[in-house]
Amino acid sequence: MRSLLVLAPVALMAPLLEASVNADSVPVRLELRTARVGGTLLLPKDGKPYPCVVLVGGTLSQLRDGDLQRPGVPERKAILRLAESLSIAGFGSFRYDQVGQGESEAKAGYKDLYAGDAEVLAEIYTYLRGRAECTKVIAVGESAGAYVASLAAKAGAHADGYIFLGGFCGKAEEIFSFNHGRLAEYVDRSAANAEWARANGLARYIAYGRKWKEMFAAARAGRLTYEVTDGGFRETAQLARRKEELDLPPDAMFAYVKGPVLAVAGARDRNVPAEHAACIAETIRKTGNQQVQSLLIDDADHSFQIAPADTDTAIRERFTFASFKRPYHPQLDREVLQWLEEFFPVHGHHHEPEGPAKNSALDKTLYSRAVQAPESDPQTVTSPPRLHLAPGVTIIDDIRDKTKTAGVETLEGRIGPLLRTGEMRAHFIDMQAGLYLEEHPHTKGSIIYTVRGQWGLKSLGRWHLMKPGSLYWFGDNIPTGFQVPFREDAMILIFKATPGSEDGEFRKYLERLAEDLKRDEKAGAVFRLVDLRADHPALQFAREVNPRFDAEFPRKK
Repeated sequence: MRSLLVLAPVALMAPLLEASVNADSVPVRLELRTARVGGTLLLPKDGKPYPCVVLVGGTLSQLRDGDLQRPGVPERKAILRLAESLSIAGFGSFRYDQVGQGESEAKAGYKDLYAGDAEVLAEIYTYLRGRAECTKVIAVGESAGAYVASLAAKAGAHADGYIFLGGFCGKAEEIFSFNHGRLAEYVDRSAANAEWARANGLARYIAYGRKWKEMFAAARAGRLTYEVTDGGFRETAQLARRKEELDLPPDAMFAYVKGPVLAVAGARDRNVPAEHAACIAETIRKTGNQQVQSLLIDDADHSFQIAPADTDTAIRERFTFASFKRPYHPQLDREVLQWLEEFFPVHGHHHEPEGPAKNSALDKTLYSRAVQAPESDPQTVTSPPRLHLAPGVTIIDDIRDKTKTAGVETLEGRIGPLLRTGEMRAHFIDMQAGLYLEEHPHTKGSIIYTVRGQWGLKSLGRWHLMKPGSLYWFGDNIPTGFQVPFREDAMILIFKATPGSEDGEFRKYLERLAEDLKRDEKAGAVFRLVDLRADHPALQFAREVNPRFDAEFPRKK
């Protein structure tokens, strides 16, 4: 009998870890009724209340960051990268290891079923609702995580809103037919396909593809196990979860979901049929809940990574997990954050302090300066010298002169303000030679001009050499990364469609940024090309654009 003394989850927190300039990463151990759950809170640093998202991983996300623990499977960080995007937009999040994986382990009373996972999720809701930072709790169910969240809703545990990513909306047999059955058909199609499958050790998947009908028949008959045999392959399949799926069909469970819902699918999903996002929305609408949307992301697979156009390649990458190496589709974060801002708006939160969309008071000041004659603002510790030539006209004579600009030295470069109006702002970054910054999204897009030097721009793993005169734009929530593989520093000019904070506040932000980045470096973040591992892909680009790179940037011995 379950103890009645355990009334609420208990969180055992490890020391605070700095995650980024946007959020604090807090390892947590939750003592729940049926499980001890290890997870990570990612909490925006500004201290204001915000909606909190619980990231419910699917079959591929055994660990909190989205990794699948199988020998030879490439690293997968689908959950981590989404959590980081959420933090940049001002949302808190909690991600966790599945029970039986990582730091999460079962206690007496845990049911090794999706319903057991749903009971754990319900207690996580309770934990998050008890945190002062969390104004709302939104569940993001990835793949099978959508089923878990739906079962929690059926049991009476509701989030305030739901996002389903690649959720399955069908009968249990369909998922085996769509995955394993199609693989068996592909392998039987040609000797070359069969040889590829043998070389990659896919006998298990093929066996289930040929025997799934018999396996489900055994589950319907009430059997606890089924011997899956195919050629030389043999495995005892436990049928408890198959029986659960038959008794509680995944498509029917969405009817219990309340509140706003977004269902998203990749148009090239080879794990779950892409049309299931629309199925989820239609099922929920039939209950009377009209706050539901569905959408497809072109060229995206089940993990919302960019899928190859060639079908044969896509099949092979799906079953060898080589697809995990592909870049993530940037549209996913944009759609998720746009939906969250519509239904669960958070206070303004960006990579830097931006202020209101339009500052009418600032505009009024600028348009009233220099009416009778030009006016000058002297250089200060926070501002460059500026000349107001006439009302609405402000000049900085030379932004390239370091002695005439105000900036703060950070590991990302020397950064400082230039001009600010009621509707836009410009600031500079002088990036030091040898700089490296991994791809990361920015909530607010920009137009960026290269003033001096050469540097590498990266997005979706693709590099491009930027030179003096180069101009580029990136949209909201689009990930970009930088490197400077030359001995000359590179200076860029950034334009944003927001007035931002006044120069003194911007400097304070930059000083905090500088300290945060130093802590990130101590925690293992890399900011220099010479500190990357010898086979890092960024170094290949560095050597391509600068044949003297290794001589100019010798690695530490």
